[in-house]
Amino acid sequence: MMIAVEAATTADLAELIAQGAALFAEDAGRYDTYIDLTWSQREGQADFERLLGDPSSAVMVARFEGVAIGHLVGYTHPSSATRLPVTYASLRSLYVEPTHRRHGAADRLVHEFVEWARGLGCVEAHVDSYAANEPAQRLYERHGFAVRSVARALQL
Repeated sequence: MMIAVEAATTADLAELIAQGAALFAEDAGRYDTYIDLTWSQREGQADFERLLGDPSSAVMVARFEGVAIGHLVGYTHPSSATRLPVTYASLRSLYVEPTHRRHGAADRLVHEFVEWARGLGCVEAHVDSYAANEPAQRLYERHGFAVRSVARALQL
């Protein structure tokens, strides 16, 4: 299966919004009790438009036979005041349509994101994912992302 990864454009907005909503429902909807599943429908277009116009953001689309089958969103940011003054990349979200999973699209997206971050001089790439999302954990480990910290939540 030949998968191409390229920068998203405004022509991809409908697919990005639909995939963003699917990601919210499938991932956060399963693992986060307090996620607002309507956010993507309300704010998705404005969010993606802002990201597409921001040179410090990456919005990448994976295509199979010209059809958008997944996407990745990431961005760069400076370190906090408590750290050395360097630039980091954060992988915010990644989604691949269920019928196209396990064919390399997620691997291609992560690889392209890491190369994008390197090209901008980032010193590290970060990603957060739900601990119970084992496929995501394996994907990021395969690409060399190591566990550095653990966040915990207590239901009150």
